Amino acid sequence: MSLKSFCFRHKTVLLIALTLGYLYLRGIGDHGLLDPLEGIHASVGLNAAARGSSLMPEVGGVPYAGKSIGFWWLEALSLGFFGWGEFAVRLVPALSGLGMALASAMVLGRARPRGARLAAVLTGSMPLSFVASQLAAPHALYACLVTFALAAFVRAWEDRRHAVWAHAAAALAFIVQGPEGLLLPWLCLYLYSVLTDDSASLTGPLLYGPGVAVSALLVLGYVFLLYSKNPMILTLMGYRTPVFLPSLPLALPMLLAGTVPWTGILWQAVTESWPRNGEDLLNPEGPRLFLLLWAGIFLVFGVLMGDALALVACLPPLAALAGDRLDEWVEANEILRVQSSVALNILYIALFLVLGLPVLLFGLPPFLSDAWSSILMWAFFMALVALAGWYYARTRQLVKLMRNVSAVALMGLLPLAGAFDLVAERSSLHDEGTLLRGEMHRGDTLVQYAMNRPSLFFYTLRSSELINAPLVPGLLEQPTGSDTALHRLWGGKGRAFLLIESEQTLHAPLPQDVNVIHDGGRVLLLSNRKTPLNAGALHPVSADVPFR
Repeated sequence: MSLKSFCFRHKTVLLIALTLGYLYLRGIGDHGLLDPLEGIHASVGLNAAARGSSLMPEVGGVPYAGKSIGFWWLEALSLGFFGWGEFAVRLVPALSGLGMALASAMVLGRARPRGARLAAVLTGSMPLSFVASQLAAPHALYACLVTFALAAFVRAWEDRRHAVWAHAAAALAFIVQGPEGLLLPWLCLYLYSVLTDDSASLTGPLLYGPGVAVSALLVLGYVFLLYSKNPMILTLMGYRTPVFLPSLPLALPMLLAGTVPWTGILWQAVTESWPRNGEDLLNPEGPRLFLLLWAGIFLVFGVLMGDALALVACLPPLAALAGDRLDEWVEANEILRVQSSVALNILYIALFLVLGLPVLLFGLPPFLSDAWSSILMWAFFMALVALAGWYYARTRQLVKLMRNVSAVALMGLLPLAGAFDLVAERSSLHDEGTLLRGEMHRGDTLVQYAMNRPSLFFYTLRSSELINAPLVPGLLEQPTGSDTALHRLWGGKGRAFLLIESEQTLHAPLPQDVNVIHDGGRVLLLSNRKTPLNAGALHPVSADVPFR
């Protein structure tokens, strides 16, 4: 088959892939890191790249109680290849978001190609999937791996050779996230086999010889490596990973806002697929019961583990379920069911725009308040989704409904990407960190007063002295000094740089002259020596760093 004929036959798939690729990759290097979530993971990845190992996670010499070794190793590789910048540390999550969309399509496979394409679009266009893939954090990679694992398990029921990929993806999820990455996919299979009284659905993939060999090689090799290099990580496997967005208060709002504009359709697909009696359990229709279990288990896990971003792992099965149901209704020309699901979706979007959006805008934390213009533009596209859905459902153009409404939903991701730029412009230390990278020399001291920003290590590759600073979850042995320590540093012979918020006041005046090096409006960079602004050359990478 020639390239031209291949592109013509798969033009829809290629168009979806190119669109999602553009949306997910276009802005990942345009804005600074968001603390503390991105600052922690980017700094650990940079430390791994600069020091040569990700098995001892640290931020400026302070150990970090995390276990995402596989993610930090990939970050270090990306930094070594693409250079020192935000693009490198966000590339892996962005590609993982695209992988999630691909894996959700794999669940349906060739049996429902139109439903598979729709599942990919649904997964990629949901705000929660997009947000997780734009942050330098392991959540998108973990969700991508478990989605591939469970999609391969579904395919393995027809062809056992897919069990190798299922075992490999689950083992890699263990390396990225910890024990839950390996155990939760098998828990989904176990519960499914119990509910359907079908032990072969579990034992078939589980006992497939090549798959068992791959799992044993990856898991045991990783455990042995940790045992020989850093046994403390093995101890941390039994503890909860430090979180920065708690899920208990945010789980429901994250799901309600993170699944717009498809919440109504997802709910309709779930209710239509829910087993009504024991006979439905013993005679499951395709993988739908498995998809329900998959979504439910990862939803409960995200809530219990206290990490709101972990909820992203429950979105691909819901998208696959909705794509399967919609494709079935369109193929059978069940217009009333399609219209009822679209009506429910329009009702939810209307309620969200009228009631939920004002609460969201007025309840935004200060560092998100500058993003309201992008959020309003995103709300405009959601209203267009509702209007287009109403028109195509009313005129019974079901194929155009699936195609054109999905296109409008994808366009809604553009203003969400702009929201990251606005938030980072207010809260990121990109400008101050880049300036310090060029200004600081060996022997200089960097001080943070009443602030603790891990991203500063990423920008400078230098440790900071913390004065009256809050503690960051997961960082162990954080040394925090008092004003006395600051005065001692400020009055010493060496040059000291002080980062302080413009509205923050010192408890006691500094012992000698204060020179303003940089005034970013929100953060001030001060020094105890007269240093001309931009005296140091600004280089994208310091000469002290052992990678380009």
